[in-house]
Amino acid sequence: MIRMKFELAAGLLVVLTASGQGFKPEIPKVWDEEAVERFELPLAQRDRSPKHMSSSEYYALKVRPIYKTYPMYEAGKEPAGYLDWLKQQEPEVVFDPAKLKTKEDWIAAGKLVFEHEPLVFPLPMNGVFFKTPLPASKEGVLPDFIPGNRYIIRKKGVLEVGINSCSGCHTRVMPDGSYLAGAQGVVDFRNDEATIERVKNIKPEVLARRRESAWVLFGAPWVESKEQFFERLSKEELVRQVAASHSGVIARQGTSGSHPPHIPSLIGVKNHKYLDSTGFGRHRSIGDLARYAVTNQGLDTMAHYGDFQPSVNETPFSSEKGTRYSDEQLYALALYIYSLEPPKNPNPVDDLAKRGQKVFSRQGCAGCHTPPLYTNNKLTPAKGFTVPADLRKTDEILDVSVGTDTTLALKARRGTGFYKVPSLRGVWYRNAFGHGGWVDTLEEWFDPERVKSDYVPKGYWMQPGPVEGHEFGLKLSPEDRKALIAFLKTL
Repeated sequence: MIRMKFELAAGLLVVLTASGQGFKPEIPKVWDEEAVERFELPLAQRDRSPKHMSSSEYYALKVRPIYKTYPMYEAGKEPAGYLDWLKQQEPEVVFDPAKLKTKEDWIAAGKLVFEHEPLVFPLPMNGVFFKTPLPASKEGVLPDFIPGNRYIIRKKGVLEVGINSCSGCHTRVMPDGSYLAGAQGVVDFRNDEATIERVKNIKPEVLARRRESAWVLFGAPWVESKEQFFERLSKEELVRQVAASHSGVIARQGTSGSHPPHIPSLIGVKNHKYLDSTGFGRHRSIGDLARYAVTNQGLDTMAHYGDFQPSVNETPFSSEKGTRYSDEQLYALALYIYSLEPPKNPNPVDDLAKRGQKVFSRQGCAGCHTPPLYTNNKLTPAKGFTVPADLRKTDEILDVSVGTDTTLALKARRGTGFYKVPSLRGVWYRNAFGHGGWVDTLEEWFDPERVKSDYVPKGYWMQPGPVEGHEFGLKLSPEDRKALIAFLKTL
C-alpha cells in the first residue's frame, strides 16, 4: 500500500511537472544597482556614459496597472450598441501575478505586457487615432498592434486609446496577411502626402516645440550643442525626415532623428549577447532583457549623461507620472519574448541554395556570421574608433571594422563606438538591412553599385549617395551572388 501511494505521488509529480504546475518563477530584482552598472556598455565618450536613478528611487515609483482592452472596429462595422456597452464596463486589471501558476500562464501574461499601451489618450473625435492601410478582419476588427486601435477603460464610462506598446514596433505583416509577433515591424504611417504637407506649413511655435521634443529624445551635447542641433533641425530637414521615413526603420530615443536605426526582430533574442545596433545593452540573463525594457520605456531620458539630463521630471512614454512596470510584469514580458518562434520558412533548400552555402563558406562569411546562430555574438568597432583595453577583457570584440556609417555608433546618445554583428537568421522575412536600414533588400545589399558615389539607393531613407561599408560579397559573379542570397533566405 505504501509503495502504491508512493508510485501514485511520483506519477502525479511527473504529470504536474509536465503540465507546468511545478514551475517556479525566478523573478530578478530588475533595478539592482550593481546589475544596472554592469548592464550597459560604456559610451564611446566614457564620461558621458549614463548614470540612472538609484534603486530606491526606482522602486518608489508606482507600479503601472495593465488594464483589459477591447477591439476597435472599422467605421460602421462595430456590433450594434458596442460603444454604449463599452461605457458600462468596469475597469479590469488583467495582470495579476497571484493567478499565474504555470510557465504558460506567465508567458500569456507577458503577452499582455507586450501589447500594453502605456501612453493613453482620450478617444479621438473621429474614433480613429492613426489611419492605417492595413485591412480590417472580415468581422471589421482593426489590427490591434497599430497605435490607437484598441479601447482602454481605466475609468467606467471613459473610453481611451493608447500608443507605445512593444507590439506596435515589433509586429510584422507577413505576405499571407498574418501578423508575426516579435518580428521587425514594417508599417510606417508618417510619410503620406497630407502629413508632409502639414510639416511644410508648420508654424514657428510648433517647430520650436518639435525641436525641444527632439532634443529630449536625441540630444547629445558632447556631439553637438543645442544651438547647433536646433539649427540643423530646420523645417526643410524635418520635411526630409518625414518624407524619407520608411518601413522597418524608426528613430527611437537615444539614436538619431536624421539617421535612425532599423527595428530589430526580437525572435531569437534569447541567444544574443548584445542588445541594440550599437550593443549598448549586455544580455547575460533574463534580468538584462528586463532592464533593456525599462530603459527603452523612457528611463534613459531621465538619466544623467555627465552634466546633461534630457528629461528632468518625467519621461514622455507614459500617461501616468512617476510609474513603472513591476518586476513581475517585466519577467513575464521577457519570458514571452524568449518564447517567440520564427514562422515556417517557405524558401526551399534546393540546388541553388546549396551552391550559395558553398559560396558562404568559401567567402569566409561564417567568421562573423557563425552557424548555427549565424552571428558570432561579438562587437565590431565603428570606423575610426579605438577599442578601450579594458573592454577587450570583459567583452566579445571582433577587432575588424566593416566601414559602415558611423552616426549611430559615434554621434548618437547610445553611441558605444561599436556595432554588434547581427544574426542572419530570418533575413527572408526582414527588410531595411544594415544597422541604419540603409537598403531594403538583400539584392541591393550585395549590389556592387551601392558603394559608388553617384548611387541612388532604392530603399535608403537618407539622401542619395553611396551606401558604404561591408563590401564582402560585392565582387561575386552574378550567379554566385544569386546563389548566396538564395541560401541566406533559407536561414
